[in-house]
Amino acid sequence: MKQNIFRVLALAGLLVLVNCDYKTPVYEYFPSMYDSPARESQEADSFATNGSASRIPPKGAIPVGYFPYPYAAEATPDTLPGADKGLKNPIAKANLGDLMIGEKRYQTYCTPCHGVRGLGNGTVVGPAPRFQQSPPSVVSDKIRGWSDGQIYHIITMGRGLMGSYAYQIEPEDRWKLIAYIRKLQEYEVQNKKAN
Repeated sequence: MKQNIFRVLALAGLLVLVNCDYKTPVYEYFPSMYDSPARESQEADSFATNGSASRIPPKGAIPVGYFPYPYAAEATPDTLPGADKGLKNPIAKANLGDLMIGEKRYQTYCTPCHGVRGLGNGTVVGPAPRFQQSPPSVVSDKIRGWSDGQIYHIITMGRGLMGSYAYQIEPEDRWKLIAYIRKLQEYEVQNKKAN
């Protein structure tokens, strides 16, 4: 019986201690670690050797979530290494959702030059050629013979008058865009056979 009373009193004491509000702040052992001074980017900092609060990242630092493109030094998609000529497409078989995302990216970024069906007759080409060289047809035999890695390289690095779309199109969406281009190519082949 005395043990039960002792347990009840210990539990009650523990509940009282847990629910206490501190009237004074808790003692901090290393206050500079808890509350480090915040600096604005243009503010002077006497601790830094150059006197600036902006820090230069160390050599080789990579931002969180950034994956460098391994073939950035390759000038053309023809010089890409490997059987796939660069990266292998992670989307083995594109589903409807992938194709819809690819179509959306194509309509946004590719249609102005390459046209809705990929024939190279986009709105910026116009009735009279506005470019010295018209954009290529993405459904042509030449581009149909390219690997997905080669097309990915062109989307990422650009080629000729086409600039890089690495900042506009996420890497995963580039593969979906390529899957949509492959569907356009299949449609064009079927259309030629029917005629």
